[in-house]
Amino acid sequence: MAEATSIPPAQPSAPADDRGILWRKVLRVAWLSIGLGLALEILLLILAAFTDTAGTTPKPFISDLAHKVSWSFIVCVGLAFGSTASKARAGMMGLLGLISAPLGFAAARTVHKGVNEAIGMTGVVGGLSPFLIGGLKGIEYAVLGAVLGALTKRPKGASLGVHVGAGAAVGLTFGVAIVALIANAAAKPLTPVDLASRGINEVLFPLGCSLVLYAADAMGKRLKG
Repeated sequence: MAEATSIPPAQPSAPADDRGILWRKVLRVAWLSIGLGLALEILLLILAAFTDTAGTTPKPFISDLAHKVSWSFIVCVGLAFGSTASKARAGMMGLLGLISAPLGFAAARTVHKGVNEAIGMTGVVGGLSPFLIGGLKGIEYAVLGAVLGALTKRPKGASLGVHVGAGAAVGLTFGVAIVALIANAAAKPLTPVDLASRGINEVLFPLGCSLVLYAADAMGKRLKG
């Protein structure tokens, strides 16, 4: 009688492993991006406290926080999906940055308006066209995604310094331009505090999102090791 041969257990397929890696990274980016939105809102509150403008500019914490969290969540998660691509990573991250930034900007505006209406606050009417700002942000995060995708594709990946440099360069280039356009389109001249506040938003968000992606990768490597 022939001996029964044992059947080796089925090994998980590579696509299933890739999906697991993707969703674990997206989950890390998701909660890190929420922390980024909270950190920047706290930074703006500190600025208002030190400049004695907290009581003169009625900007409710809840609606501003909802705006920043929804914006950072959509954009950073969008780039995270592209960063897991094994091929054409730069192109994929650039495309997702181009899509997710205007989408995140529109969603953040909607959330901000909804929270303001819920608490009885009225928004500011006028200013620079939101379509123009959304378009500029789309180009901005397309550039950031493409640069990060190209740098992280290298054999050794991209270091913390590379992520900081890329985020800061893109943030300064586009942030200064967006703040200048907003200031030029404002109904009345913006105060130095207003300019500083908008500068923090526009310059530090790309830097923060770049650091979120780096931290998510670093955490993944540490957990894997």
